[in-house]
Amino acid sequence: MSNQSTFQLQLPEELLPFLDKINGNSINKKVRVAFAINLFAQKTVSLEKAAELSGETLVDFMDMLKEQGLPWGEYSEEHLYQDERAIKKMLKEMDFKK
Repeated sequence: MSNQSTFQLQLPEELLPFLDKINGNSINKKVRVAFAINLFAQKTVSLEKAAELSGETLVDFMDMLKEQGLPWGEYSEEHLYQDERAIKKMLKEMDFKK
């Protein structure tokens, strides 16, 4: 990420405990990660783009989301239905082979 701007930011002290829960060795890093997490959670950017914006690898960003209790993938009812069908089919095939 080559284009960066510097801003002075004033935060209420009440936010500091929340920033402590975010990985990073500086306030700048923590705010950057928090922004990226928020953008991803709001579905403004993709997982890959959020990881890039945070300055983390995709795997590390996914771990950060997990630590925050945020799913990095969506699992819809349709996915559940498809999985149930696949499992039933696989179990039938296993019984057939016995």
